[in-house]
Amino acid sequence: MGEKKRKNFVKRMVTGLVCGVVLGLIISLAKPHMSESLWDILNRIFFQDITTDEGRSAIGLFYIVQTVFTNALKLAIVPMVFFSIIMSVCGMNDMRKLGRIAGKTIVTFVLFYLAACLFASLVSEAVIGMGVYHEFVVDELAAGVTEATTSNILVTIVNAVPDNMISALSSNNKMLAVITCSVIIGVCVAAMESRIQVFKTFCDECSQITQKFLDFLIIACSPFAVFCMITRTFAIYGIDQVGNIFSYILVTICVLLVYLFVAYPVALAAVNKVNPMIFMKKMVKVAIIAFGAAASAPALPLNRETCVKELGCSEEITDFVLPIGMTINMNGTAIMHIIGTAFIATCAGLEVTPMNYLTMTLLAIAASMGTPAIPAAGSVMLYAVLTGAGFNTELCTLIYSLVLAMNKPCEMVLTTLNVVGDAATAVIVSKSEGEFNKDIYNS
Repeated sequence: MGEKKRKNFVKRMVTGLVCGVVLGLIISLAKPHMSESLWDILNRIFFQDITTDEGRSAIGLFYIVQTVFTNALKLAIVPMVFFSIIMSVCGMNDMRKLGRIAGKTIVTFVLFYLAACLFASLVSEAVIGMGVYHEFVVDELAAGVTEATTSNILVTIVNAVPDNMISALSSNNKMLAVITCSVIIGVCVAAMESRIQVFKTFCDECSQITQKFLDFLIIACSPFAVFCMITRTFAIYGIDQVGNIFSYILVTICVLLVYLFVAYPVALAAVNKVNPMIFMKKMVKVAIIAFGAAASAPALPLNRETCVKELGCSEEITDFVLPIGMTINMNGTAIMHIIGTAFIATCAGLEVTPMNYLTMTLLAIAASMGTPAIPAAGSVMLYAVLTGAGFNTELCTLIYSLVLAMNKPCEMVLTTLNVVGDAATAVIVSKSEGEFNKDIYNS
């Protein structure tokens, strides 16, 4: 996304968010003082669910916009996950050129992922136990979970391997199976190298088509959809219900910031035996670009320059780690997926079990690695983790749409964490290969 286009998108998103909150607050505060007939007219024109018996003669403009937008996002979930992960795994074929560097890079990425998911899971469980999140009071939507919710952790392995790939690809509720299929296909394609080009080109073009569709949907449609979703939420559910979303945002940002300022400095101090504050200070300018853009790509050139000229990393290692990391090293996205899924399930009145957290961790890591470089991609992929963990009731989908509408602050912070994590990995791998210049780092 060009700089001008990105700024315009951010401006329109913020405008839609603010306008939705303002109008929603006005309607929510005015609703108790309206006559029943006036509210009935407004509700039927703008907010009524037209799929119910009460909505047979209603228009429900805001409901239609919200539902069509959410369904369009869900339409792209399976192809986005499937083709993006295939291409991501295929791209790992290039790692053979760097041998040990590739292995060390992936191990470092996975360790950061596991630490991030464990931390997010512990915080989520603590926050849930403290009663910070409150259930949405919409009893008629709180249907039962359609996926099996067994306590046997080994069921996750069974569900991960489908007996029919086409059946798995036809449902948004079998994300773990979809991810398994895409990884298997990606590994096979990578192993066959130049012998299979047509299928690789097909998958790449399908991935580009999906990304183009989502790019249009999010850039062109999401500001107006956000406005409609937030306004309708305030009007229908009131201020108390929406306050739940702000609790999620606050918890997510706090966890992201703690991980940013603790995990990477501790890792650098332990592995490289250096002052981590020097690293954090030199990464400030890169972090600012990532935060403002809410995307990793705009920060890549400056991140590379900082790693090589200020952090003492090898050029060869930096040129390998940073582009790969921009695609598959998304610790912040994984944290958001864990906290977001636990929040949605809790607000929908569902219990989040240890097995759910394990499934969410596997899905969050795989989904984060397969997240394409499009605006708000992490928020879109949250739905894959949510349904893959078995939380796929109508109320879960409703709360997800609200999170999607108001998730911009979290996206900005998590992108910053992702970019800093790429640089930290470059420093660690350079040290392990004996190509870390400590004098440049300390200068």
